[in-house]
Order: sequence, then C-alpha cells, then structure tokens
Amino acid sequence: MPDTFVSVHDARLPFPHVPVPVTLPVRLVTVSGSERARAPAPMFSYWLQLRGTTQVVAAEGSFSLRAGEWIALERGSMPEVQSSGSGLTLGLMLSPDVMHGALDSTDRGLLTGRGQASLRDRRVALRLWRQCATLPDDAGSAALMRGLKPLLKHWQAGQDQFAAMIERCPGRSFHRKTRIFSRIQKARLYLEGNPQKMLRIEELMELTRFSSWWLSKTFHAVYQETLQKASMRLRMQRARELLQDSLLSITELAEACGFHDPCSFARQFKAWHGETASCWRARHQLAAMAGDPAARVAASSV
Repeated sequence: MPDTFVSVHDARLPFPHVPVPVTLPVRLVTVSGSERARAPAPMFSYWLQLRGTTQVVAAEGSFSLRAGEWIALERGSMPEVQSSGSGLTLGLMLSPDVMHGALDSTDRGLLTGRGQASLRDRRVALRLWRQCATLPDDAGSAALMRGLKPLLKHWQAGQDQFAAMIERCPGRSFHRKTRIFSRIQKARLYLEGNPQKMLRIEELMELTRFSSWWLSKTFHAVYQETLQKASMRLRMQRARELLQDSLLSITELAEACGFHDPCSFARQFKAWHGETASCWRARHQLAAMAGDPAARVAASSV
C-alpha cells in the first residue's frame, strides 16, 4: 500500500497560521507545504510526520523528522516546526492538566522522546486526530476530553518501548519514576539535537535541574551507557552522515562535529570505526558507485 495521506485541504482542517486564542488548552494543527508552527511555552507538544520531512528546532536542539517519525516535547521547549515543500506533520499541543484529565489516573500520559510509527499506526492516528479536530467549538470540556482520549491512548501505546527504561529510573512509585524519566529524556534529546557540540554537563544540569552526580548516575542507569559515551556516539554518527552526504574536508568535518583539533577527531574516529575517516569515505563512495545497497547500509551503520 502506498505511503500516502490526504492533505490539509482534503481533511478540511484548520491551517496552522490561523490565529488561535491563547486561552485554548488544546491545539490541533497540520504543518505542510513549507508552513511553520510553534508551540507556546506552557504546552506539551507531539509531532508526527506523515510524509516528507520537517525540521523541529526546540530548546533541546534541532531535529529532522522523516515519514513515520515522531517527537514529543515538554512544556517550555517551544518547538518551531518548519515543513518541507512535500512534508505533512500532525501536531497536538496541550497543557499537562488537559492530558491527565483526558486519561485515567493510572496512565503515564505522553512522555518526552522520539520514535517511529508504522504506516498502520499513522493511519489510525490520522483518523483519530481528525475526529478531535472536527469537534465543534462549543462541544464543551467533557466532549473534548472524550475526543482526546483515543488519540492520546494510541500515541501512548507507541511509547511502550520506554517501559523498561522507566523501570530503571530511581523512585519508589511509578509516577515518581515517570517524572524522573521525562526529565532525563530532555538530556538525551539535547545530546541528539546538538551532535555538533562537545558535551557540557552544566547545560544538561540546567535543562534537567539535576545535579552533576545525579544526572550522570541516572542517565547511565536508564540508558545503559554513560553521558560521555552517548555524546561521542552521536557525534560519530554525525561524522558518518557528513562523510556520506557532504564534500567537507576532514578538518571542516571535525569542526562540524565539535572537535576543534582535527587530530583529536581523527583519533576518535579510528578508535570507533577501526579505520580513518578518509578510508571510511572512500569505501562508502566505492560502495555507492557499485550500486550495492547492502554495502551502503553496512557502511552507514558502523
């Protein structure tokens, strides 16, 4: 089945640039055709990419969403979402009170993070999202809560991969663990959203409001790797992407990955990949010229 979705025009949904009173506790928007939307500071937001690509710039960093990917951001992140010409993104912005009011008291709600949704899950989400978007303005809070619940539950099910990580968070109660997980997720998103920067623990401390010791200990417990290793892994991933997709020199590439010393970058790259960056690029280029998809995948996943 082709990966296609109706446009905002076909769905007869409001455009994101239509003014919405700031008193509304819920906003449903679509972002498409080079349009832009931004979430207010008091609102949690969830963005699902249906087709094309979209750039999300938030307090945690910069992220590119491709078809099937989603990102959820805590209030205060104030993400600005910029669609590509062919992109189509579903957005839901709401206050934490509304989220928890629409769900049962035992639900964890939507959590900060990133992930992927299958084509089937995207289609279900689009149908549920439309049902919420077409509620009349005078439907009342009870109807709004009933309409939101199926959509929130569906997207919550898409975050089931977080369950094991939540269990590794410190805390005696499930809700305490969930709150800590949401805060530590902001640190992980910051690393993912800023792969061009060296790790500065002070920035993560300010973002999460954890002490340096607590942040390092909890991050390692939840993700089974240290902050330093996660940061270097993401910077090496960025290096591979730039080697593959750009013509930057090794010196320029090192700077783009947060290394002010090209020699330090060269040592780290060889330590991670077992070969120099120049050799990695040459090998990948040969694989691409040979038209070998399997070789390209293997080269980019080292």
